[in-house]
Amino acid sequence: MRLLIKIIFYLSFFFTLLPYIIFVYENIGYGKKINLKELLISFIKEFFSYVYLFSTWIFGFFKIENYIPRKTGIKTPVFIIPGYFLNRSSVFFLFYFLRNKGFENIFIIVPTPFTDSVENLSYKSAKMIEEKLENIFADSKDIIIIGHSLGGIIAKYITENQDKFDFEVKKCVTICSPHSGTRLAYFGIGKSSKDITPESKIIHGLKYVKDPSKYLCVCAKYDQLTIPYESSFFDGAEKKEYNAFGHFSLLFSSDLADTIYEFLQRVQGIEKVPYHENYEEKRFIQEGS
Repeated sequence: MRLLIKIIFYLSFFFTLLPYIIFVYENIGYGKKINLKELLISFIKEFFSYVYLFSTWIFGFFKIENYIPRKTGIKTPVFIIPGYFLNRSSVFFLFYFLRNKGFENIFIIVPTPFTDSVENLSYKSAKMIEEKLENIFADSKDIIIIGHSLGGIIAKYITENQDKFDFEVKKCVTICSPHSGTRLAYFGIGKSSKDITPESKIIHGLKYVKDPSKYLCVCAKYDQLTIPYESSFFDGAEKKEYNAFGHFSLLFSSDLADTIYEFLQRVQGIEKVPYHENYEEKRFIQEGS
């Protein structure tokens, strides 16, 4: 057990330190100023984020979010897509914060394998969304998608190609997603990593969106994986920037959930009727027929 703890701490330190060295080198090379205090704070946050991610990664294969009590309120289904190599455990805190905000029908979907192309992962995610909408007997096909990192690019691809699917994306939230690509993707493995390099066809194909007002782009100023961090934005979308946060630590912030909640509150057509009443009624009708 002690050895396992040491391994987790050493891996966490290594995977935090190396990207931050590249981050500092890139920023100095482009003449950008770095606030050392914010850099140190974000580094510490990212280190403990890695400790959590490594420690709980195995639990991310189980749908533990199903055991969290639901709070009735906002009916529109919300789907969260984790990032590259990540699973349910990485977005569990975001799920929990939003569930407490009253999003009753919120789900985490994890398309596999993470090394597949963005296009294939998007179609797999869309199929999972369609199946979930059928399972919950949704009256409406309106949904909200939230994606972190690579998950944000998948969410964006689905939103821009929603005419191919049996639902409509009302709003899309991307968190630390490389809309203009990230140079660190050259070091990744699989087609998905190649698809988020600055020169990829996917990145260039999604450069211009049909309705930028649908989007909220959230970024961390000290994002060590989306380089440059400004890549997390694109023209026309609503933007929110956080200081002293890195690529993963932002997912554990209740402030992020507050920002998303405030953005989604302005969505026209979001239904705030408790969903379980309709669900029970539909289930009764279906069983009686």
